[in-house]
Amino acid sequence: MDLKPFYEVAEDAIKTLGVDPEATRCDQPGQWILGREEVEIFIDIWQPIEHNQWEYFKEDEPTAVFQVVSPVCYVPESEADRLRFLEEILYINHHMFYGSFTVNTEEAMAVIRYKRLLEGANRVEMIEPIESIGFYAENLSEYLSKKYGVKKIEKS
Repeated sequence: MDLKPFYEVAEDAIKTLGVDPEATRCDQPGQWILGREEVEIFIDIWQPIEHNQWEYFKEDEPTAVFQVVSPVCYVPESEADRLRFLEEILYINHHMFYGSFTVNTEEAMAVIRYKRLLEGANRVEMIEPIESIGFYAENLSEYLSKKYGVKKIEKS
C-alpha cells in the first residue's frame, strides 16, 4: 500500500490543529511528535512487514496502521499500589473516547493510545484521536501522578 497519501492526510489534520506539520516530523516518514503543554503525542502511520498473532483477519499482506500514543506516567512500584493503579486505569478505559490505557511493561509506564486500520482514514478521523489522546494524557498524568505518587512522563 502506498502510504504517502495518508501522510498528506495526517499532515492536513495536524495543520487543522494549528500546528506546523513540518515542525513535528520525525526522521522516519510517517512519524510525527506534537507537543502540548505537559505531554507529547506520537503519531505513526506504518505498514507492518509480517503478520502477527494479534490480527483478527488475514489479508495477503499486513494492513497499514494509524496510531496515536501519549506516555502518561510511570506505574507504581509496590505491588499493592500497582494493583490499585491498574484497576483504576481499566475503569477509566470504560469511559474514554478514541483511546485507552495500555502499559509498557519494559519501561514500567502507562500510556494512552489509539490504533486503527489505516485504510479509509480521513482528516477528521485523525484529528479526533489526536485531540482526545492529548486531552486525556494531560489531565490523567496530573491526576494519576498525584494520587499514586508516581512520576509523570515529561516532554523531551
